[in-house]
Amino acid sequence: MEFTLHTDFSTINPQDWNTLVEAGISDTPFSRYEYLSQWWQTRGGGEWKQAELVLVSASENGRLIGIAPLFKTDYDGRAALLLVGSIEISDYLDLIVRAEDLPRFLTGLFDFLVHSGLQAGTACDWYNLPDSSPTLAALKAESERRGWTYRQEIYRPTAFISSRMPPCSIPRSKPFSA
Repeated sequence: MEFTLHTDFSTINPQDWNTLVEAGISDTPFSRYEYLSQWWQTRGGGEWKQAELVLVSASENGRLIGIAPLFKTDYDGRAALLLVGSIEISDYLDLIVRAEDLPRFLTGLFDFLVHSGLQAGTACDWYNLPDSSPTLAALKAESERRGWTYRQEIYRPTAFISSRMPPCSIPRSKPFSA
């Protein structure tokens, strides 16, 4: 798997991005290219004035495997990598990757961040991950494997409405006769 650091959203194809979102572990509007690229332009409406984009993609044989939409900033008095869209405004954020690729993508992502110096002395504060996201278990397993501290807590509960609801069926009425 080949990892690439992007410092601008325009270097990733929006159609490839959104196709991966739709096939990925968290298909929400908050993961789509249009939403996250606009959020980044305004830094969440000004929530993050000092931030550096750390947009990492992984490809294999010319196929997009995963995207980690991250940014680096000072948060709670220390350097932190947060998911683009954090903390306010966006309800659900996650890595953009298919379930079957998640473990190896996450391992490769952390290897890439460590070897590139982007993770040195930096906490990964990933807010707004859905409770059902397989990223939570993968993060815990990868953190334990590396001897890193892992902590999970509920920040603010968010309601969930499935976008994949079954179609409604409306019974046909009988013709009216007087």
